[in-house]
Amino acid sequence: MSYDAISTIHDIAAMLAIVALVGAILMLAARAIPSVASVRFLDAIYRVQLPLAAIVPVTAMSFSLYFSEGGEQWIPCRWCWFQRICMYSLAVILTVAAIRRDRRVKWFAVPLAILGICASTWHILIEHRIVEESAACFNVQTCASPWRVSFGTLDFSTGTLVTSGMPITLAVMAFCGFAAILALLLTPEPLEPLEAEEDGQSSAR
Repeated sequence: MSYDAISTIHDIAAMLAIVALVGAILMLAARAIPSVASVRFLDAIYRVQLPLAAIVPVTAMSFSLYFSEGGEQWIPCRWCWFQRICMYSLAVILTVAAIRRDRRVKWFAVPLAILGICASTWHILIEHRIVEESAACFNVQTCASPWRVSFGTLDFSTGTLVTSGMPITLAVMAFCGFAAILALLLTPEPLEPLEAEEDGQSSAR
């Protein structure tokens, strides 16, 4: 596949990550600013909480597998692997939970998502040269040089980091995905049980 085609796919993945992060921010804002609209919004999200939470890691896993197994066969760095471990595990766990409609999965999935978002945050700090990467990073591939960047640049060729735009790397995409998963899994339960509401709707019909 051509360079431009792979760049386009990377940009699509970056846009989906931004959408996921915006969704997570909206859910946090709805909890922080209580109103009738925010309660209805969170109740609606709660109804599709598990399917949405499963879609996020499955999509992230699909893109990462494409980039490494197809495309230019990108080689994940050390910190990318840490993020993959969490994201791939979440893809399986949340898919099964969505099929079984088991909301108790949050007790298993939330810790994984927290570990993942911590790994992503550290990787982003390494990419921006805020923290130094360890010597172990050089054994496979440097963690400080992202494979591709969408919507901006991260240039360290002169010895000083120069950024432009809003650089979205795979580490940033993973951060957005973990943030969305956490926001979805921690969505508060409705004030009234869903079962009672659904029974009422059935009786009205």
